Amino acid sequence: MKENRLVVGDRSWAEDIPEWLLNEIRAERMILGLGSIIKPDCEKVGDAEVIVYLMTASLRSPISSEYTEIYVYLTAKMMKKRGKQLEDFMEKKLKNGLTDYEERELKELREMIYRKRGGEINHPVLNLMRNWKKDIEKEDLRLKNMGQKRLI
Repeated sequence: MKENRLVVGDRSWAEDIPEWLLNEIRAERMILGLGSIIKPDCEKVGDAEVIVYLMTASLRSPISSEYTEIYVYLTAKMMKKRGKQLEDFMEKKLKNGLTDYEERELKELREMIYRKRGGEINHPVLNLMRNWKKDIEKEDLRLKNMGQKRLI
């Protein structure tokens, strides 16, 4: 399995992913990677990765109404973030948000993408931070066993 691979709904459409969206994925992966070092249960797959998955899947064949609603919602969020004008239906979906069922579907989709991409992102900065955290945890355990605490 390739590290840091991009999971798409249909590989034949992968070349059509806009560069700005790939850059957004890179940025989200770094932010979420750093966040997961601090808080391991934080989100690990960003909106841009889900958008890319659903975009390429929808170009292959129609997607379910739940996935369509998730796609519209996340795309509206992304467009709003980028200062783009939204269509009325997107503005409405953004205002209304996702239903509880759609939220569960989105969570499952993020988990599936995380598993298929091979888990954590491999990046020198993230790897350094993960190792640093492990060293701190080892030192804390050593000090705890000696009845001491770290000052900083």
